[in-house]
Amino acid sequence: MNISHLIKNSGNVVYVHADDKSRISLTKAIVDKYGRDFVLVPAKDEILLIPISKDPIKALEEEGKKIPSDISIAEIKRSARDRAMKKVLKKVKSKKG
Repeated sequence: MNISHLIKNSGNVVYVHADDKSRISLTKAIVDKYGRDFVLVPAKDEILLIPISKDPIKALEEEGKKIPSDISIAEIKRSARDRAMKKVLKKVKSKKG
């Protein structure tokens, strides 16, 4: 497994190994920062662990407060699609080069 590209990009990379029961252990620092509950998202060449908020409704309300009140739902959806597409294109370009 080549993880050198990860190590170059972040000082927070931790190598983990699945035990005989396919479990991985997270460091105390990770658990303290992100909690114990995650959504595992399988992708083509990687997996992502996305922390689940202890109070997801409160987290969503806090995120909603960041949105200016003069923006329509259609504009929010368009912006989200545009940002997602930019991320995808950036990732595809980085894998080619």
